[in-house]
Amino acid sequence: MGDSVESNGRAAPAALIYRLNLNVVGGAEVSFAQYADYRRGAAHADTVIVHGEIHPRFTPVVAPPMRTVARRTLARWHGIRLPRAARHLRARTATAQLVRGNETALVGWNSIGNRDIADIAEQAALPLIHYEHGQAWREQRRHARGYMARAKGVISNSLAAERMLALRWGWQGPTERVYCAIDGILDVDAARTALPQQRPIWLGSAGRLIELKGHLIALHVLKVLRDVHGIDARLAIAGTGEREAALREAAHTLGLSRFVRFEGGVNDMRAFYDAIDIMLVASMREPFGRTSIEAQARGCPVVATWVDGLPETLAATQHAQSLVAPEWSLAEYARELDGQAELGVPWVYDPRQDELVAPRAPTPDRLAAAVMTLLGSDAAYHRVSRAGLAHVGQRFSVVDYGPALDRAIMRLATGPA
Repeated sequence: MGDSVESNGRAAPAALIYRLNLNVVGGAEVSFAQYADYRRGAAHADTVIVHGEIHPRFTPVVAPPMRTVARRTLARWHGIRLPRAARHLRARTATAQLVRGNETALVGWNSIGNRDIADIAEQAALPLIHYEHGQAWREQRRHARGYMARAKGVISNSLAAERMLALRWGWQGPTERVYCAIDGILDVDAARTALPQQRPIWLGSAGRLIELKGHLIALHVLKVLRDVHGIDARLAIAGTGEREAALREAAHTLGLSRFVRFEGGVNDMRAFYDAIDIMLVASMREPFGRTSIEAQARGCPVVATWVDGLPETLAATQHAQSLVAPEWSLAEYARELDGQAELGVPWVYDPRQDELVAPRAPTPDRLAAAVMTLLGSDAAYHRVSRAGLAHVGQRFSVVDYGPALDRAIMRLATGPA
């Protein structure tokens, strides 16, 4: 597997074509923005195939010398929309619009199963590189195996992503692992030394307000801390999404409305992490876990679910203390917390057993117990804060991300067929 800081001396790809959606702000899109900033800084004239509107956050990212091409225009020939059955004509038409002649590869950024992209890569005689950032977890994707069979290589954002592609979709080809990255990482000496004494303890939960992210579980953790352990705790929730109304109703039903702050879309996530004392990542599926490394980069200790890529975001020495194994089936989760039992994800990766399993949920009691371990000792709190800063600084620095991706793409694109 590739290493995010290893160099093999190969030149960066001259130009690339990418396919991804930039209409929402998610982990895959943020990672692309970081890479695109690096590429733009080197004046690379890359092309981005987008679907729909571009979110305002990403408008500067795809400014010249980059160019964007709307997916819908690629399927038109002299203004006539070509049917999907005319695959070869669609591919030729798209290639004529996209290819300038100096491209190194076409990167399907989190686009598993996109047959159109595979057709274009084949028509343009460009190697198809698949960048995996979580799509491999989704419900059955009709063309996923055919798409993977046509890929020359894979770049994964975690070991969990590699194993999901192998165990679920049969991928056995070359793979390079390039971890996600962040900036604004504090120095290890800035680790937090003690919990606050003169104000409530603030927990944090961040990400899209969907069932998979475990925000409902975080609410119940707050309930346990307050009612069972007698902790004067509060919860800040950052994000927007389809479950916001349900989460607000749950906070009301649990008698927690006064102790929960829904912050919506947060522009300054560093300030969010700086204002909380412990970050909860109670996800039931998390191919990587950007919020975990973002929190640790600000010295904020994390308590997370032991699933998918989340263990890779934490130092190995912190696994026993900071990770909670998911014990509830989704039926138990729905019964106990009045949550949704259907998550749209048939499998998750169990890193302890190296196998695919049905999604499960961590229990609020176990997560609250892990939080209480941190609350019980300033020395333990300081130790975890310091370990997180050291781990994130060593593995996830944004300075390494762009060059590492360039090297990975070149190794895959120019390697043996």
